[in-house]
Amino acid sequence: MDLTFPYTRYACQCNEYLNDPATALFGKGKRSSQNVEDEQEDNRLFNPHEPRANYSLYPIDELLFCDECNETRCQKCWGEEMMYYYCPSCMFEVASSGVKGDGNRCARHCYDCPVCKANLNITVLSRQPDKHLKPTDASKDNGEYILMCQYCDWSTLEIGVKFSKPTKITEQLNKLWKHRSAGTAEEESPEGKQKEEPGHLAHDAAFANLTKFYREQLSESSDQPNPYSNSPYSSPANLARIMSLYGGLSYNALKKTREKPQPMREAGNSAEGLSAFTADKVPEDDEVLRRMKKLHLDGTAAPEQRFTSPHNYEARFADELWPIATPLKVKRGKRCRTCRQILARPDNKVGSARYKIRLLAITHMPRLLLRPLQPVIPAPNPSFRLRPEPLDQSKLRPYQTQQYVLTVRNPIFDPVKVTLATPTTTPGKVSSKVTILCPTFAIGASGDKWDDALEASTISSGSDGSRRAAMASLTGSADTDRQPEAGKIWEKTRNSTSVVIEIVPGSLSRRRPSIVSDSNQSGDEEELSEDDDVLEVPIFVRVDWEHEPTEIQDSEKKARGETIHKELAYWCVLGVGRIAEQ
Repeated sequence: MDLTFPYTRYACQCNEYLNDPATALFGKGKRSSQNVEDEQEDNRLFNPHEPRANYSLYPIDELLFCDECNETRCQKCWGEEMMYYYCPSCMFEVASSGVKGDGNRCARHCYDCPVCKANLNITVLSRQPDKHLKPTDASKDNGEYILMCQYCDWSTLEIGVKFSKPTKITEQLNKLWKHRSAGTAEEESPEGKQKEEPGHLAHDAAFANLTKFYREQLSESSDQPNPYSNSPYSSPANLARIMSLYGGLSYNALKKTREKPQPMREAGNSAEGLSAFTADKVPEDDEVLRRMKKLHLDGTAAPEQRFTSPHNYEARFADELWPIATPLKVKRGKRCRTCRQILARPDNKVGSARYKIRLLAITHMPRLLLRPLQPVIPAPNPSFRLRPEPLDQSKLRPYQTQQYVLTVRNPIFDPVKVTLATPTTTPGKVSSKVTILCPTFAIGASGDKWDDALEASTISSGSDGSRRAAMASLTGSADTDRQPEAGKIWEKTRNSTSVVIEIVPGSLSRRRPSIVSDSNQSGDEEELSEDDDVLEVPIFVRVDWEHEPTEIQDSEKKARGETIHKELAYWCVLGVGRIAEQ
């Protein structure tokens, strides 16, 4: 799998993998003899190479944050709710009752092209006025209207459909469709033919007959007859259930309940919804085959074109496709599945892309960024970069110490204390050593973006105004003489702190540890699967800070001037790079 290094993935707490003790041994073959303390310590570690771990790692921009649960929320642990429906073409809001009655299609004059799915525009077909008419009558608009696609030049003229007025397009189109269907049915079945043998019914007529027939079959085969099935009440099923509970049953009804229900029979004629294949359909099928050979695949209707609209179900060719009513879109809100807290709510305006409420994880939890301390190719200043350049994807050499700068940025408007924890050796088939030189540090509160820009401009320039300091700030070589030290931070700004991490990549050819002698497993090496050569470092982040209470949270503490202690802990994975083979 193609990956861009370095990267950072954050683990969501909703996954059972983080709390399942058995996952530490998941995917392993034979268990080796280890101490109980080592197994318990391994159970608390997060292994990013396990198959189940991939379902809990996300980029931070794909996560939301629940301030009630104080945890991150991914797409599996939030629920979506329908806010409202709207048409993307005319931008009109549609009520839920209208969607239940008319379906998820725009009932106005919005239609899409059946060929390219673009919007159809109403175009007038101008016609020369008759010369024998009066000037007042000749000035009137006597033209006809069509629906035309501005992208592929498809129009309703290809199916012979014209409109008399530019309004009420849906009503006119339904009338033309019913008239076309009725005319086709009369041409296919002459007088008296339908009475002699069952023919091919229209789609709507066959569905109505089948619905009526199977309703009668269900009422006859049911154990308890429902005398209120045709009742005009809103809920006849509930009324029948109440009457059966408190009204009592007769002897015939009790006898019928003990009998075995009879199986339902199938439809037998066209009145019951049967649409049989007759010998008269053979010439029509032969004509369809000859036409398909002549037009090839370009002239036939694709399945996605036929199934997008009920009017196109029986269409075989592209010149039989009718316009498609524009499907409605819906705006959804997101709620936490645990506490039902609103995580995201879009604006009530149809044309607005803003959110009234949107709790992003990137604004509620510290963000981790990894970069090499001494890159092979010095990165140029982004201010002088003319086009995006690909990042250096050089592989890591085994057993050579690499130093990286880990920057933790605080988006909270309170100063926080961060504690980083990572295993000394990374879990997985390839073990690498990891050391954080300064695992505990403090970060200042976040502020306005203008303050960050002004502070960056003052810090990036050297302490002296010499030409050397200016060139160092442009080339990024101001810190070449510095050496990382244990227990000290590398760089600090107002709301971010950088520390140094030392990583020693392992070897891909390392054999599986075992108590068996080497002579018995001389050629037994652990096979590596896909992406096992990727060096990923799991880091447990713990954040503590003091927050001033609001009147809603605790008015008494606010009056006394006390603060609320808050904690946030989560796992994240740093993708360093791929390990090269020896």
